[in-house]
Amino acid sequence: MINGEVQQTASLSTVRLKADPTVMGGRHVAVVLAAILIVAPSCARHDAPPEAPRARRSFELGAHSVQADVPPDWDVLDQGSQKRFRKGELELVLQDLGPATPQGVQREVERARELWKADRAGEARLRLSNTRLPPDLFPTAATRQAFQSAWHAVVQSAGATPFDEVGPAFDEMLIRLAAVPPRDLGEIADEGLAALGHDQRRDVKSRRAMTLDARDAVDLETWNRLSHTNPQRFIFLFNEGDLLVLYTSREGGAELVQAFASIRDSLHFADAGAAVTAR
Repeated sequence: MINGEVQQTASLSTVRLKADPTVMGGRHVAVVLAAILIVAPSCARHDAPPEAPRARRSFELGAHSVQADVPPDWDVLDQGSQKRFRKGELELVLQDLGPATPQGVQREVERARELWKADRAGEARLRLSNTRLPPDLFPTAATRQAFQSAWHAVVQSAGATPFDEVGPAFDEMLIRLAAVPPRDLGEIADEGLAALGHDQRRDVKSRRAMTLDARDAVDLETWNRLSHTNPQRFIFLFNEGDLLVLYTSREGGAELVQAFASIRDSLHFADAGAAVTAR
């Protein structure tokens, strides 16, 4: 019993000696430990270099003025209505697919009319000829036929035709467009997928509605229908009646997904006051 008490006393003494910084050089040990605690976070901060800043870039995407944050070391290839962001084999594409709503087609018709009024009939015809008419824009075949008849009357008119002779055809096109009901972005996004080559070999894995820069948008992910491989991401949105899309051209892993999110979340349009619905 006495031996046990002696051992217990010795153990307590040992604990006190270790805890007391004034015994056996403890004060020196405490100072060293404090210095380590101060220096260690500083060293950790130096070991983790800060993330390189993203470059804010401005683009003319067709008729649209766009800004976005481009990740470091990514190049931008300007192809007019299409911008390609590349880093090695990784690639993202931002593209204007053209008018997709009554508002978008109406804008092109009105611009062609103003060109004709300014004695620039050739440019007006070219503008109308290059205007893509969405396949399901008009609710009935009769309405579509009436619009196309007026459209052909303008495009196929003689070179020196005065505006007074084609003016009624312009009016007819605008009247027909004004009567078209708003279109659903989800349905138009499916048209956009088809325009980008999406066919029966691929399937939509996920779809969600969202808002980007105060504009309606749809976030889609697709993959191979049979193997469920080769995923692609798409963001479709309206701007001034046109359908714009940001998409991954091929599979690229985590870095591509991060770059996609960076550009998507930073998209800003200079014409912020423009209508943002499918009308």
